[in-house]
Amino acid sequence: MDIKLPQVLLVDRFPEAMREELQSLPIDLQYEPEWRRAEILAAMPEIDVLIMNSKTHVDRELLDRAPRLKVLGRAGVGMDHFDLPLLAERGVKVVNAPGMNARPVGEQAVGMLLAMLHRIPWANQEVQQFQWRREPNRGSELNALTVGVIGHGHTGSAFTRCLRGFGCRILAYDKYKTDYGNDWVEEADLETIFSQADVLSLHIPLTDETQAWITADFLSQFSRPIWLLNLARGPILPMQELVKALEAGLVIAAGLDVLENEKLNTLTLDQRSSMESLIASDRVIFTPHIGGWSHESLIRINNVMVQAVRDFISPL
Repeated sequence: MDIKLPQVLLVDRFPEAMREELQSLPIDLQYEPEWRRAEILAAMPEIDVLIMNSKTHVDRELLDRAPRLKVLGRAGVGMDHFDLPLLAERGVKVVNAPGMNARPVGEQAVGMLLAMLHRIPWANQEVQQFQWRREPNRGSELNALTVGVIGHGHTGSAFTRCLRGFGCRILAYDKYKTDYGNDWVEEADLETIFSQADVLSLHIPLTDETQAWITADFLSQFSRPIWLLNLARGPILPMQELVKALEAGLVIAAGLDVLENEKLNTLTLDQRSSMESLIASDRVIFTPHIGGWSHESLIRINNVMVQAVRDFISPL
């Protein structure tokens, strides 16, 4: 009698090396990076393991069509598009890769901060336009500033480690942690960050509590205009609120690796208007959610996903 192999489905794109490693295991592997939600739903009745990045929401509709699903692998960190309580109720093991992309997020946050402080993107544009303007592009030194960090988990602590050599003062607030201060980070409350920080960097997950948390009113509580970084999740900082903060002089410049809507062809009229205002302000640096997108982090994350499959099949 033929033994049916565990059915493993990969959606989103994954590198050949990872697929080859999975194909060496006693599983039936489907790799379907082009599939849309309807095709994923149609396949789910036969799937034991689903590995994805952010292709679709794993919600009641999907889980109702997945009676055999035992493992859900998220090749990344954020879990905001998974119905975690329902997954737990259905007995599905959820595996993500916390910390595997923390180092590149920390490095990019430092890079974006230095680019803003020393006006590198804007000076570069001017030189390419045959303008040689030195005084308007005079920079600010990081070691003279106080950096406030909200969220001192994997990426927040990676950012503060990367800052150590610059000699700046670092304040960190984390609602869910205590005793995380060390030789280079001062544990602080929000009031201290509001009163003393020159820079704010966000390193918090997207939750009901943090959705649209950072508003112009929030930023108005700082005692001085700040440099702002968001390499966490876009909906934490609505674009319209950042426009207001820039126009009110609350924010000197901002570095955004994430947006509240990253599918730019689906922006609402209000979102498009806000995006156009941010671009026109000439005070915002954008990158397309690549903070944790290094070659090295890809290998680490994929190794976690492969190990999740190994763990699943080992007792079979």
